[in-house]
Amino acid sequence: MYLPNNSAAFKTIVIEKVKTYCDTNIWPYSFEQFAAWLNNFDDDLEEYLALQIIDNLIVRSNNMAKSAYARLFNSKIRQFLLENTEIKTGTLQNWRSHLKNGTLSNDIRFTPVRLENDLGESGSVIYRLLSPEIHTDRYSFKKDNAAPKVLILIDDFIGSGTQFDEYASEINLSKLLLNSIVLYCPLIAFENGIRSIKSKYPKLHIFPAENIYESDSLLFGVPSELFKNDQHNTIKDVRNYLLIMQKKYAPKMGNWLGFDDVCLPLAFEWGCPNQSPALLYMNSSKTKKNWQQLFSRRA
Repeated sequence: MYLPNNSAAFKTIVIEKVKTYCDTNIWPYSFEQFAAWLNNFDDDLEEYLALQIIDNLIVRSNNMAKSAYARLFNSKIRQFLLENTEIKTGTLQNWRSHLKNGTLSNDIRFTPVRLENDLGESGSVIYRLLSPEIHTDRYSFKKDNAAPKVLILIDDFIGSGTQFDEYASEINLSKLLLNSIVLYCPLIAFENGIRSIKSKYPKLHIFPAENIYESDSLLFGVPSELFKNDQHNTIKDVRNYLLIMQKKYAPKMGNWLGFDDVCLPLAFEWGCPNQSPALLYMNSSKTKKNWQQLFSRRA
C-alpha cells in the first residue's frame, strides 16, 4: 500500500467534514475525540487509512434513532396493523396516544432483542429511548405470559443475521409465530441479513427503520478493485495493510475486520456493533502507550 499523491488534500477535506459534523451536533461527539484518536498512528500511511475509515463512517445518534422510529411506527407499522389485523389504531393522533398511554397493551407488546444473560446495551438502549413515546412498562412482553396478537421486537442492527438465531431460540420464536404476528424492527439492517433471517422464519415480518447496502457501506468489496477515493491502492492492498496494523497494535484482538469480516464503519451514540472494524472501538494497545479510544463498544 502506498500513500496517494492527494493524501494531504484528502486529510484536509475529511478533517473539515468531521469538525463541521461535530460542531453542528450532527454527530454527537467532540472533534477532540477524533483528533486524539488520529494521534495514535505513527505515520502518514496509517493516518491515511484511519481517515478513510472515518470518511466512510455511518453515525446514528440517539435523536436520529428516535426520529427514525417515530417515522416507522407512524407510517409502515400503523399501516401494516390496519391492513393485517383487527386492532383499532384509530387516527394517527389516536395511534400516537395509544402508544404513549399503553391502551393497546392487550393486543400489542414490545420487547428489546436481548439475551437473558446479556448485560449489554443492544436493543435495550433503543427501547429506553422510545419510552417517552411508547409506554414501555405497559407494553413490555414477558415470555411466561400469554402470546400477544402482535409482538414487536426492537433492535439496533441486523448485520449478517446469524446473531439473531440465539435470541430467536431463547424466546421460542417458531412457536410464537404460530399464534402471533411478530414484527422485527431494527434501527438499521443489511439486506443480506434480512434475507438470512427470513429464510429461517418466513412468517416473521421485518421492518427496518433504515436499510443500508453493502455496495454503499462496506469498506471492502472485490479485492482487485480500487479502494474508495483512491486511484492507486486496491481493496486488497488496503485490507492487507489494515491486517499489518492489527499485528502492530492489537495482535490478539478478535473481529479486527468486524464480525464475518464485513468491516462496516458504523457507530451508534451508544457504541459500535461488532461488525465495525475494531480499530474504531479498541480501548488499549500493549504496543502503544496511552492509546486513545474513539468509540465505545456496544454489546
